[in-house]
Amino acid sequence: MKQRPINTTTYDDSTPPLSHQYPEKHGTYNQLCQFIKHIPAAMAMLDQEMFYLAASGIWLQYWQLESSEIIGNLHYQVFPNLPASWQGQAEKCLVGTISQFELEHTITAPNGSILLVKWKVKPWHTDEGIIGGLIISTEEITREKKIQQQLELTKLATDNAADAIFWISVNGQLYYVNKQTCNLLGYSESELLQLTIYDIDLELSREVLPTYWQQVKNQKSLRFESNYCTKAGRIFPVEVNANYLEFHGHEYQCAIVRDISAQKKINLDLREAKEQFQAVLNAVPGLVSWISPDLRYLGVNKHLANAYNLPIETFINKEVGFLQTSPEFNDFVYDFFAQADLTNVREVKANVRGNIRTYLIVAQKYYRDKASLPAAVFVGLDITERLAMEASLRHNQKKFRQQADQLEQTLQKLNSATTQLIQKHKTSILGQVVAGVTHEVNNPVNFISGNIGLAINYVQDLLYLIDIYQQHYPHPTPEIESEIEDIELDFIKEDLPKLLGSMMIGAERIRDVVRSLRQFSGLEVESIKTVDIHKGLDSTLLILQNQFQGKGNCPDINVVKKYGSLPHVECYPGELNQVFMHIFTNAIDALEEKHRNLSTKKINPQPFEPEILITTEVKDDYIAIAIADNGIGMVEEVYSRIFEPLFTTKTSENSMGLGLSISQELIVDKHQGKLSCKSMIGEFTVFVIEIPIKLSHSGRQ
Repeated sequence: MKQRPINTTTYDDSTPPLSHQYPEKHGTYNQLCQFIKHIPAAMAMLDQEMFYLAASGIWLQYWQLESSEIIGNLHYQVFPNLPASWQGQAEKCLVGTISQFELEHTITAPNGSILLVKWKVKPWHTDEGIIGGLIISTEEITREKKIQQQLELTKLATDNAADAIFWISVNGQLYYVNKQTCNLLGYSESELLQLTIYDIDLELSREVLPTYWQQVKNQKSLRFESNYCTKAGRIFPVEVNANYLEFHGHEYQCAIVRDISAQKKINLDLREAKEQFQAVLNAVPGLVSWISPDLRYLGVNKHLANAYNLPIETFINKEVGFLQTSPEFNDFVYDFFAQADLTNVREVKANVRGNIRTYLIVAQKYYRDKASLPAAVFVGLDITERLAMEASLRHNQKKFRQQADQLEQTLQKLNSATTQLIQKHKTSILGQVVAGVTHEVNNPVNFISGNIGLAINYVQDLLYLIDIYQQHYPHPTPEIESEIEDIELDFIKEDLPKLLGSMMIGAERIRDVVRSLRQFSGLEVESIKTVDIHKGLDSTLLILQNQFQGKGNCPDINVVKKYGSLPHVECYPGELNQVFMHIFTNAIDALEEKHRNLSTKKINPQPFEPEILITTEVKDDYIAIAIADNGIGMVEEVYSRIFEPLFTTKTSENSMGLGLSISQELIVDKHQGKLSCKSMIGEFTVFVIEIPIKLSHSGRQ
């Protein structure tokens, strides 16, 4: 470091002044040195060549320097990081061009710390009035600047906050309003500052204000809902978070206000949807209950409540079995929740007000959210009379079989006709139930799915707005910061779109199922309709979708569609769907049987990929629908009899051998078409349906 040979003892009170340095002006020089040394400020004295002559103790302490490190040393060596403008301004002071200058900048101090400082520099003069050098002082403004920036940032964040923020004085006068307050109420800032809180809050009067003010003062903050009025006269609900403040001896309240119109509408829509859902369940002609994983009732429909002469509310949160009327139902519920199956069916007996009734219970699990265990819906249909009828029929059949041989053939035909009638009766009832349920479900589902789409758009806009605010204002006020942490804003931003997306997917799924059920419920419609055959196939596939999923270790069934370009066809759509149902059901059974047979092989078990192939095409004035599977197949002796009434290859009690017989009748007699079957044992089975495009113009048999 460049150093002038100067006697630093000048800095000591006991030493004589440096008269050899400035002999002709020692009075001014020594006085200034003593002044600089003792002044209670960070100040130093330089000569014409910018060498240090003296420095105050505070200067040395401020810069963490010793006097020996600067006295006689060049200023630019002590502070090598000064900006170029500093030296230029100093030279102007030394030649008298300017009388002083001030400069603020960031500097690296000799100890390595980075500071924001403010320099004040002016020349000092000898007794003769000649500029002898410079007197410099400095002060750190880092903290003040930071506070100022924080204040500016706080005001900026408040002015541009997403919520309306305003202050009111103890007399109700608006004292400050941010931009959102103006936007929310439709006033300009100057207009709002002329108003009182009574002009905008319809529920806060001049008489109520003192009590309200004292309540907020005692609690420091208060959250409540109210109704505000805009300049245009629109009244809307708001959520108000009022905070009590004291500033310079005056009392204020800071109100953070949020428009909750959309939230109120969503709550209203959800309540209406819940009421509509309850109405749908009440329309189901059966006993409906939905039960939580801990085996408590979440709700029931009115038919179940009326069956036991109890209000619906009695069942809520009660354990299954609290009525002690059906141990069989209790066991079914316990078993169903203990198993992995999503659906199940069982007949149970129940004591209903002293009468033993038999119910067919259909159970279906559903997930309320991804993290929770599934709940389940149980629908019970009273089949007491039906079972009695079936028992009576079985008794009559046994008695008739004991008749003479000459009546056997007639008896078989009678049994077949009777059973087909029952089957059609069941199908008709099912069609009526399905049609009723789909009609009741469709309206609330459309309402919900439509509003979810709007809600997704609104949420995306709000989340995008929040992101913009966070990008431009990354340091919100402590109150906002605390609220962000309390509500877990980042989690909400990530989870809310997923939640709404899941709701949309669920609503679309319900709509698809409703659409398919509506098409399938055409069973009760006996008139001819012109329809899209592909839609009938797709609706039947959708209804059977659960059966295409693999059970146990059986893989899922792959459904391949090779649809041709078909015109709309005149037909009985409900009965045609019934034919599709029978053929698909037989294909599923054949695929499952083949998988069981292959799985039992102990040596070289063959991999199996079950598949159903659907092909459609036009042949002249007919259409052909081929449904093939790569299942167990049949020998010719079997598939040649496949359409005979009561003929079946299945051992299940539920298989009566009527499905394909009925299908043959519906295709040949009702649709003037043809139903044929080809099969190879162990390889495949294919059913081909041929029906005319114009039913009324065809006479094919």
